[in-house]
Amino acid sequence: MKTLLSILFCAVTFGVSAVHIGYLMPSGGQRGKTVELIVGGQQFWGLSGAIVSGSGVTVESVEFVRGFPYPPWKQRQYLKKWLDGIEQGCTGRPALPDNTEGWVTHYYWERLDDLTPLERELTLRFLYVPRNPLQMSPAIASSAIVRLRIAPDAKAGEREFRLLGSGRISNPLRFFVDTLPEYREPFFPLPPKKPEPGAFAVPGVLNGQIMPGETDSYKFTAKKGETITFTMTARYLMPFIGDGVPGHFQAVLEVVDGKGKSLAFADDRYFDPDPVLCFRAPADGEYTLRVRDALYRGREDFVYRIRAVRGVPRRYALDAPPAFPGVKCLRSESLKKDKPVAHPVMIRGVLAQGAKDDYRFEAKKGERVILEIFARRLKSPLDSLLQVLDGKENILAVNDDCERLKAGLILHGAADSYLDFTVPADGCYTVRVSDTTGIGGKDYVYYLRIDHARPRFTLYSIPSALEVPMIGAEPLTLVVDRHDGFTGEIALKLANAGDYILNGVKSIPANCDRAVVTITTKPNGKNKPRPLKIEASGGGFRTEAIPGDEAMQAFAYTHIVPAEQMLVTKRWKYGGAEKFSWASKNPAATFALPKGKSASGDARPEVKLVLNVNPWRFPADAEASLEIIDPPDWIKVVPTGASAAKPGQIVSPENRRKMKLYPLTLTLAREKSGKGKSVNQLFKAVYKYNSRPDKEGRIRRITSEIILPAVRLEGGSL
Repeated sequence: MKTLLSILFCAVTFGVSAVHIGYLMPSGGQRGKTVELIVGGQQFWGLSGAIVSGSGVTVESVEFVRGFPYPPWKQRQYLKKWLDGIEQGCTGRPALPDNTEGWVTHYYWERLDDLTPLERELTLRFLYVPRNPLQMSPAIASSAIVRLRIAPDAKAGEREFRLLGSGRISNPLRFFVDTLPEYREPFFPLPPKKPEPGAFAVPGVLNGQIMPGETDSYKFTAKKGETITFTMTARYLMPFIGDGVPGHFQAVLEVVDGKGKSLAFADDRYFDPDPVLCFRAPADGEYTLRVRDALYRGREDFVYRIRAVRGVPRRYALDAPPAFPGVKCLRSESLKKDKPVAHPVMIRGVLAQGAKDDYRFEAKKGERVILEIFARRLKSPLDSLLQVLDGKENILAVNDDCERLKAGLILHGAADSYLDFTVPADGCYTVRVSDTTGIGGKDYVYYLRIDHARPRFTLYSIPSALEVPMIGAEPLTLVVDRHDGFTGEIALKLANAGDYILNGVKSIPANCDRAVVTITTKPNGKNKPRPLKIEASGGGFRTEAIPGDEAMQAFAYTHIVPAEQMLVTKRWKYGGAEKFSWASKNPAATFALPKGKSASGDARPEVKLVLNVNPWRFPADAEASLEIIDPPDWIKVVPTGASAAKPGQIVSPENRRKMKLYPLTLTLAREKSGKGKSVNQLFKAVYKYNSRPDKEGRIRRITSEIILPAVRLEGGSL
């Protein structure tokens, strides 16, 4: 619970003004075409543009759609009357009634006869569709319309789409460029007309979204014996929905004939909630493809793409396993079952239904052997079970699930088994691979690693978009997935940094799986978004951080969603940041908590941190304090006695003359439980000052919370 609260605190403290996008509709387009997207999210103020990764996609326009105010009844009836006239072909705006007192305005309502189809749909849905507060989410309450032009030679495939505005960069969502014709679900009609089924030709791509209780229908024709494969992309577009159970769009595909008889149905593909439906037409004729949520839920972010092509599905594809230096990859069928396999080795196997695959290996007493399955993480349906047996078939070690960092889109990555096995005696041993479900089949592929320990790590940086203040520091969270017992410290370095600097502590402590660092920048006008990489090294191993964003799934689990790249930009963020600087010149930004006494006289290791304030830039009516942000349980703030450096002291003109620098101090103590521990710690300067008088002479008290470069606090061995 402590970890979850810390995550939520950081999200609220540092991400409150971040642009967030929750869906794109449609989420793709055809090469050589122009497409209009409706983008849903929050904090859309100040939008200035958008970016799509790769080449060949041009952003032509970005329009923030101001929220619709609720009109009084008479104004609503007037707007509906105008829309009815437009539907009947009437030109001109109806005459306004004599009394329009209390009417509210929206720029769409001033030009109902000149709206684009997308603007018209937004207007009609607001005026005619009842809003259920229980199904509304603040995370997708804002809207924008983005117009993209896709070049004829644009490379087909997956891209990343982000919004830009006021020095801010949004999280990325997936956008697809395709070679096939694209179809959009029909626009919302003017009531009392009912939505009609869409129509498409195979091959093609369908784009739509499911609203509460809705089922989308599309008509298509097929000839007798013709096979059509419908591949759905839905959960993959928005893999984790925080305020829904299950925490994703659980899509269902169904094909019915002209009489409504169900002919084909799919609601998943193995463990993947996105279904693939293979339909063989029993006769020439017209059929209907139906799309809905399994629980008849729905919301604007229940967006989908369905790629319809002739022919059977392609062979089930897996990702490649990781490569290890000096480790050969062999197929199980090439091995002799009665002969021990030399290791290190990676064995590719396919588990038949109900089968158990055995492999023998020889090892010496005390030897440490790593046995690891790569299957579910590679998108295999296998849910593995690993066992180690001696020559008498005694089970010496067993593992079903291995808890791992929740990173990536696969919900049950822990399904891949792992054993760190210490050999009890010289001899030959058997490692047995089986599936806990007993299903098996041609797609149940696995890779078994038999190896010595290779201490290493995978590093993730969160978030994937960082808005660095022109003056001040911006926190960046680093999450470590440690492998084969790696416990060491991890050194960090920025690559392709330009104006950006890793300021403060520049490493992740040993035995630490989650740490924070801070990035600063030069205060100049070069604030175009640019990619930034973080290089990491430790124990002779080197890698780059994988950028990502944290997402909540079903009110409970936090996952890291990887991104293509980490983007940084600059913005003016903190008022008064230029007034504060750490007094310490320690280049490693490390502070030990030595043995000392607290104010109560108890013997506790303590450290005093000092923040300098330039008094000549400090208004006489201002005050400041130094505060710690979300410290671990083993660090406590020690109350200080009266001193010239008391936090919150107002700097008077007399104090200015006495001091070159006005220090703020904070004394910290380590509890016994902190012995030997280390943490990268954030602090903030809380700066309060009076605003200039407004037109009416009123003065506001303004509070600015300025994040400082992170420092390392070490518990020591005392």
